[in-house]
Amino acid sequence: LSALLFVFPVHLVFIFLKNLLYDFGVLKGKKVGAKVVSIGNIALGGTGKTPTTIAIANFLEKNGYSVGIVSRGHGRENISNNFLLKNQGWRECGDEVVLLKNNTSSNTRIFVSLNKVYAAKQLSKMGCNVVLLDDGFQHRRIGRDVDVVLLGPENQNKSCQLIYPYGLLREPLCYLKRADITINTKNNLAKGTGLKSDHTLDLKIKEEVLSSSSIKNIHALANKSGIVSVCSIGDPVSFSKTLERININVDRKLIFPDHWPFSFHDIEKINRLALKENLKHIVCTEKDFVKLIEFKQDLKIDINAIVIKHEISKEIEKDILNRLL
Repeated sequence: LSALLFVFPVHLVFIFLKNLLYDFGVLKGKKVGAKVVSIGNIALGGTGKTPTTIAIANFLEKNGYSVGIVSRGHGRENISNNFLLKNQGWRECGDEVVLLKNNTSSNTRIFVSLNKVYAAKQLSKMGCNVVLLDDGFQHRRIGRDVDVVLLGPENQNKSCQLIYPYGLLREPLCYLKRADITINTKNNLAKGTGLKSDHTLDLKIKEEVLSSSSIKNIHALANKSGIVSVCSIGDPVSFSKTLERININVDRKLIFPDHWPFSFHDIEKINRLALKENLKHIVCTEKDFVKLIEFKQDLKIDINAIVIKHEISKEIEKDILNRLL
């Protein structure tokens, strides 16, 4: 399919026509009965949408809003299912949805659906007066009050600033004009100035780690040897850079596609590698931890996840609140 799109990039025509129809008001975003904040990006790969969604949800809750989140549930089985999240596991709802649940208030409702309009209307009926769209910038069927667009390190690389499949962009950079707020994320991991934005955020890590063993913090992990990093996220380069910044020395790296559904075959592969090279500890992201911990009894080495601080600046908080009034 990628090869076909490279030769016949018909998707560019659809992108142009869709945006043209919305920009000139021929098509209009549907109202859902609640304020809508979209958190999205313009490039393929991980720019930190889910951590930013978590941070925005938490600060809006603290400011008296009743918050709902819409997620399509990347990587889940039975992708067409629509449901309000309760106690479903990652195979049913997707790894990012589990992160949303684990890091937001118990009052925050999360609706999993490919149909963002339907999901947002359901959340509004349940009493949510603000609905967050996790990955909603290109989904123009739903009207929004605030469009937040995240620009990651890949947006600082000029060779990546072509539309897919020639580069990493979902749509041309000129469509950034639709954004109300732009944020350069992982600013401390990016090289060069790249695109200008309204705000910047550094990627920061908590002192505490998630662990299947007695390891409690990143300092204890940094003193260990025999570490293999396991990663199935959209931006594995930033994960490697983060480990370097917190002085965790990795002996081997295993990189899987984003949202990879780990299986016993993968666990056996890790075990064989650990035995062969005397590896004793896995270090991964929180997103991978929620999947790998299922195999705790089968893995011959422990599992440790570094955890991102889910926070945004006071300036970003103020910018969003002013637009919601």
